[in-house]
Amino acid sequence: MKGLRLSTRLTIAIVALVIATAGTVGYLSYRAIEAIAIPRALMRLDAQVDTLAHGLGNMIAAARADLKSFRDAVGIEEVITLSRAPPGDSIGGMTLPQWRARLARWFAAKLEAKPDYAQIMLIGLGDDGRELIRVQRSSSGTADIAPDMMRLPPDQRDAFRSAVKASPGAILVAPIELQLQDQSAPAPQAVPAIQLTAPILAADGQLLGLVAFHVDLRTTFRRVDDTTRSESTIYVVNDKGDYLIHPNPDREFGFARGTPFRIQQDFPALADAISTGRFEPEIINNHTGQPFGVALSAVQLGGGRQLAVIAAIPEHTIVAVALTALRNSSLAGGSIAVLCAVLIAFVLARTLTRPVTQMTAAVTSFADGSALEVPENAGGEIGVLARAFNRMVREVREKNAAIEHDKEIFEGIMGVMSEAVLLIDADGGVAFANQANQRLLGPIDMTDPYWRAPYDILEIDGITPVPRDRWPSSRSLRGEEVDDYELIYRRRDTGKSIHAMGSAHPIRHAEGKVTGAVVVYRDITAAKETERLLLQSQRLDAVGQLTGGVAHDFNNTLTVITGTAEILIDNLADRPELQRIAKLIDEAASRGAELTKHLLAFARRQPLNPRNIDVNSLVLDTARLLRSTLGEHIEIEAMLGNDTEPAHIDLSQLSSALLNLAVNARDAMPDGGKLTFETGNVVLDEVYAQNNPGVLPGAYVMIAVSDTGNGIPAAVQDKVFEPFFTTKEVGRGTGLGLSMVYGFIKQSNGHIKVYSEEGHGTSIKLYLPRAAAKAEELDAAEPVEGGTETILVVEDDAMVRRFVVAQLTALGYRTLTANNGAAALAIVDGGADFDLLFTDVIMPGGINGRQLAEAVRERRPDLKVLFTSGYSENAIIHHGRLDSGVLLLQKPYRKSELARMVRAALEKPAGDRLAASHRSQHAPHPRGNAHPEARSRGRRSSSIKLID
Repeated sequence: MKGLRLSTRLTIAIVALVIATAGTVGYLSYRAIEAIAIPRALMRLDAQVDTLAHGLGNMIAAARADLKSFRDAVGIEEVITLSRAPPGDSIGGMTLPQWRARLARWFAAKLEAKPDYAQIMLIGLGDDGRELIRVQRSSSGTADIAPDMMRLPPDQRDAFRSAVKASPGAILVAPIELQLQDQSAPAPQAVPAIQLTAPILAADGQLLGLVAFHVDLRTTFRRVDDTTRSESTIYVVNDKGDYLIHPNPDREFGFARGTPFRIQQDFPALADAISTGRFEPEIINNHTGQPFGVALSAVQLGGGRQLAVIAAIPEHTIVAVALTALRNSSLAGGSIAVLCAVLIAFVLARTLTRPVTQMTAAVTSFADGSALEVPENAGGEIGVLARAFNRMVREVREKNAAIEHDKEIFEGIMGVMSEAVLLIDADGGVAFANQANQRLLGPIDMTDPYWRAPYDILEIDGITPVPRDRWPSSRSLRGEEVDDYELIYRRRDTGKSIHAMGSAHPIRHAEGKVTGAVVVYRDITAAKETERLLLQSQRLDAVGQLTGGVAHDFNNTLTVITGTAEILIDNLADRPELQRIAKLIDEAASRGAELTKHLLAFARRQPLNPRNIDVNSLVLDTARLLRSTLGEHIEIEAMLGNDTEPAHIDLSQLSSALLNLAVNARDAMPDGGKLTFETGNVVLDEVYAQNNPGVLPGAYVMIAVSDTGNGIPAAVQDKVFEPFFTTKEVGRGTGLGLSMVYGFIKQSNGHIKVYSEEGHGTSIKLYLPRAAAKAEELDAAEPVEGGTETILVVEDDAMVRRFVVAQLTALGYRTLTANNGAAALAIVDGGADFDLLFTDVIMPGGINGRQLAEAVRERRPDLKVLFTSGYSENAIIHHGRLDSGVLLLQKPYRKSELARMVRAALEKPAGDRLAASHRSQHAPHPRGNAHPEARSRGRRSSSIKLID
């Protein structure tokens, strides 16, 4: 009773005393009632079954009396006699059909007057039993007269023979069984019935025929069910114990369905009583051992057949019925007593506990934050307590206000911090996680003691797991101070991972004991990626400087070798064998000079002669040249932008670069394929430049060379521009082609980007400086518009996926991520809610972007989709990987382009299955120096296929 008020405890004590007294009286009454209730209940059961048994017996006795009266009916003897006589004979001036019709109408009238009779038959002795007259009740309740005299059905002939052999005047009673009613109906109904048969004798005692009744027992059985009381169960069984009436209809007449259900199975103690028909009401156990009060009454049907009516009621129900009255009376008396006790307790409580109640109310008001009700000028002990309590309240509220103010400052600081902060208690649970933590790693359930379970923490190689006891949080809880750690955090459910750097320090109380830990970290994923790209660029620059120096010195040596070889060739004209050797030396020197030229191009030290050129014309000329060079198994297509600006570039070097790229594409398509050239204007913004070291933001002319070949493995894509690196077999390449193109583009202040999917092809994009880029002002950037919708980002490249999520988050969107199509479908099937599917086109795992979009559309027909790809748009369309006219954002893209395309996708009408869209372009302005075949009539680009 700890925590209860004094008045409440006093009330409970008085009420408990009254309840205990009432309970004792009730228990003694229960023991007395139990000894009286069971015998009386058995007497009621016995009277009930006797009444029901007499009702069944009276029904059968009435049917027997009716059957006796039918034997003396006028016309029966005449019909039987004429049925044996030749056709045409008459008795009393009436023929057989006339007598038969008259008697049948009388039978029908009797059947109509007896609702329980189902059929009346007059049976002759001829043909082993022939129905002379048969009147039966139809399914609609009317009496139908059979038109013809028919032989008895085979299943009734045994009963006929037994009736013929019976003693004169006897009435045979057949067993109760299921009989088909109105067999002429489409679906005859089986009903419980009993057949009574009586012989018809002539005046001399000779047997003339039989009259039979079929009595429908449904009404009789229904009356038995209607008289059943709710607390007892009534059964009717035959002389074998088969159920004829049972609460479960499926157990009735089981013998007729081949599975007999008998009462001896449920009440084994009734086996003898069923055969003898004698049983005294008593308590017996059923087959499960449950005690029942049971009464039995048998009724003789005649011919040794009998029925038994049995009533059963559970013993606990017998006692419960008696206890109901006791309970009602006890509750009434007990309630009055308890009410009196409560009133007495209330009066005492008001008198004895008023001062204590006043202080209790004051404490309660303080806990609720409301004003105190106890005045400070109260007298006695209450006044002293009230004044002390009021002083305490003022101090507590002042301290709470200060704590709340500090809390607001703390939460404000934590909310604007870019670093993630975790406060962990001594048990390892999360006490606080700021918004930056939620953004970086997703939501944390701070009430879950297993909050670490969804995370993997890996070494910076991204593979080696860090043991749980070596996690920074675990180490700090042991008292260690961990500074400047670098780890990879990854969520198992979303696959999101970050490269983090931070620190973890223990929190100690005044005595020095560790009471928790604070973990602070920041996401350095982008910085690490930028560092990787910068190191790669620096490595290429270092290799370029080395190779440039070697090539420069090697050129001097080759000059001497070439000049000496020429002198030898001229002076050895009379010695052909030595002259051939000199020519071999000259050819080898020429090949060395070509290699040196490539090395100089990679080292960006070759002499260039840049000028303003029409890239569309150059691409067309190059494509024509390649037609005969690459072979007929390679299809070449040029997709030229109508408004493509001139580029400020070295014409010969650019031609050589395009040829190198085309030859590489041919080698990647040994069985044939498609080579696509594409031109257009692009703008690389500062965000793109930050993620690609060495790129200057600005306007460029883009030339894309795409193939449908084998693609470049992801593991070696960072090495393709290194000199002497090649994926071709030995003897089929020097490894200087792409490195020469790389050096030339970089020397020309351009940019080169490779997009490749192994097994699908490669797209290499050259970004060339525009001819007027330095003199022209760049177009003002379009305003960046974000949103608050949720976007599912599907991208297999982890670096690109992190970059996209960062840009979308900066625009205000919420994101879900998946690294392949199967993971995305798992998110969709898990019920995740999102507004836009943003997916790469080419992905590993067996499901590409188009297949993923179709699968998601089957689940969510109104979902909007935006595709992205590193391939040029036309290469994607004609590779069969994406239908024409889809919403596509090409890589690389600016933040403004991403924002514009996402909003365009989200604002498309829901009815468009895959909304068509084109990339934003400048207004076309045909140039006078453009190639004639590059002009277009109102289209974005011209598609030119070169064929023989």
